[in-house]
Amino acid sequence: MKTVFYSFIIAILTITASFAQKDLGDGWKIFGQIRLRSELDGRDFSNSTHPYTFASSRIRFGVQKSFEGKVILYIQAQDSRVFGSEPGTLKSSANLDLHQGYVMLNGLFGWNWLIQAGRFEVVYGTERFFGAVGWNYVGRSFDGIRFVLAPKVWDLHLFGLTVRESVNYIGNANPGIYPYPQEPTPSHSIYGFWKITRFNKNQKLDVFGYYDVNREKVIGDTSKLSVGTVGGSYWGTFGRFSTIVEAGYQFGSKEGKDLSAYLVSASAYYKTGITKLGLAADILSGTNPDDQSTKMNTFNPAYATNHKFYGFMDYFIGIPKNTLNLGLNDFYAILFVQPKDSKWEFGANLHHFMSNKSANVFLVEEQNSVETSTFGQELDLTVKYAFVKGTTIVWGNSFFFQGDLMKAMYFPGEDVAYWTYLMLTASL
Repeated sequence: MKTVFYSFIIAILTITASFAQKDLGDGWKIFGQIRLRSELDGRDFSNSTHPYTFASSRIRFGVQKSFEGKVILYIQAQDSRVFGSEPGTLKSSANLDLHQGYVMLNGLFGWNWLIQAGRFEVVYGTERFFGAVGWNYVGRSFDGIRFVLAPKVWDLHLFGLTVRESVNYIGNANPGIYPYPQEPTPSHSIYGFWKITRFNKNQKLDVFGYYDVNREKVIGDTSKLSVGTVGGSYWGTFGRFSTIVEAGYQFGSKEGKDLSAYLVSASAYYKTGITKLGLAADILSGTNPDDQSTKMNTFNPAYATNHKFYGFMDYFIGIPKNTLNLGLNDFYAILFVQPKDSKWEFGANLHHFMSNKSANVFLVEEQNSVETSTFGQELDLTVKYAFVKGTTIVWGNSFFFQGDLMKAMYFPGEDVAYWTYLMLTASL
């Protein structure tokens, strides 16, 4: 009865309304989105505790104006909040922010390029390295500039992004301000490139590289973060068979430690009739527990949309912290079923999570130390119903069966963890 009650509450609270881009003519477009979602969270591995319930809201509204296709102005405001987070019903919280606001210049000086400057989302490929984290009730965007050279031919993207600026804006110069105690100033920035190559309509290759630097000093004159990442992503479709292969390598220093880490991902899908079946593996390198004081070998997908890849229950979206710096090996199977001429679609993902490096943990229940690398297994189930054009209802339910690493991390919880949501999306 309790489960039915919670499910009913989720069904009432979880509503998403999206308004697609509407062309008003004369280069004007308006667009908006309202998304409300509630979640039932029993991820503490304990059935003796009451599950948490959350409802979040994300409201976006924007306008775009194009001038002869040469200049595009884009402004998108956003209010994001968790229900009940205000201190009272007569109080307000300052949640209104600029999610995106930029100008785009097309063909400046007669050259074949695009320039985008301001605040914008950075989304590339599968979002395994750069993503907008659309599932999150806030979402990710950067301040910066991006150049796209020969977008329909070469398609080379060059970008400079600001993650965080630690120095307050100086409006009035005076001798007491200069010089700043740290030189250079401790800002956090990303500089990189992303090259997209389309061989044909069925094959594509992305090659990329970026430098992530946090200039805050941690040990002597050592920057907190000075990391380079290089890699590539390949997509191929061959009849009923398709595949995605991705890889990345990180090098440099982090928190004063030498860094050398890698990510490898491979997935294969076969589609026949009403079903699509996939097998996949993601390997994110980790650091040996005996070396963690001097080395760093844990790959950090800091700007990815990790919710898409490492289980919908989000145990592993904060890598390396969520994996104890041990890395992650994720082996999983994917099944989609969409009956012919039906409005229904069914999905199931089964993950087996392991750490990339094993660790010795003490299990209180067994009063014994064990060498282990098993986080556990996660089952994600989704049901999607296309009600009318532009309106869908999605229900998701997930379970996690804990291994020894999770038993040590979440003690005294020893039950099966669960998480569920229900979402309605209406688009115009």
